[in-house]
Amino acid sequence: MSLALVLTLSIVNFFTSILSGMLGMAGGITLLSFMTFFLPLNIIIPIHGVVQLISNSSRCWFLKNHINTKIFLYFSLGAPFGMALAVYLIKQLPYPKLFMSLLVISILYVLFKPKKMPSLIIPFWGFTFVGVLVGFFGPLIGATGPFLASFFLRDDFKKEEIVATKASVQMMGHLVKIPAFYHLAFPFKDYSLTIILMCIAGIIGTKVGVKLLGKIEDQYFRLLYKIALFAAVLRMIYKIVFT
Repeated sequence: MSLALVLTLSIVNFFTSILSGMLGMAGGITLLSFMTFFLPLNIIIPIHGVVQLISNSSRCWFLKNHINTKIFLYFSLGAPFGMALAVYLIKQLPYPKLFMSLLVISILYVLFKPKKMPSLIIPFWGFTFVGVLVGFFGPLIGATGPFLASFFLRDDFKKEEIVATKASVQMMGHLVKIPAFYHLAFPFKDYSLTIILMCIAGIIGTKVGVKLLGKIEDQYFRLLYKIALFAAVLRMIYKIVFT
């Protein structure tokens, strides 16, 4: 990988990390989309997983007082089981776009459901099953942030709690990916410079984004959150239809 490409990816990750630090989402999937112009998916997903692990970890640290620990613990119980299932089945699963289509449907339901239909607000223990799903889908589609975001669009959370808690579960989702990629023999050492520079850029961008989060009024945050979620689902639809 050329130095120019490494620096370009690092700069892009800086700006996408600002976006994630400010809204709690959209940065990871934007970065993933950009990387597809330069690298094959089998290289992108492991690198993206490590970089997002560090970005989400830094977001957790900067907002540690706002993490809902019950959701984090319940999610952490389920994620390893989903990942283990994915590793076992990853070479046998037909048509992975089918799984992405199911995620798209769930997100569109949250954004455009009729008022008479129930909201996608689950009890905290329900995040155990969300963890299983995220652990399973992670190695298959790379970015599960938009799917996770649909479970955090709820009125009983303040914006800081949304961003911090979502970052904590995403951190766990990316963490359980790493052993899976080692098991699949991905050569992380060959891309160490790329990963290190992108991670540094991500931490700095996250710090900037978290500062901007504190300046956004709650009503505007929720509007921007929905817009970012809709943009992410449009990208997923494009990937399903045209790739």
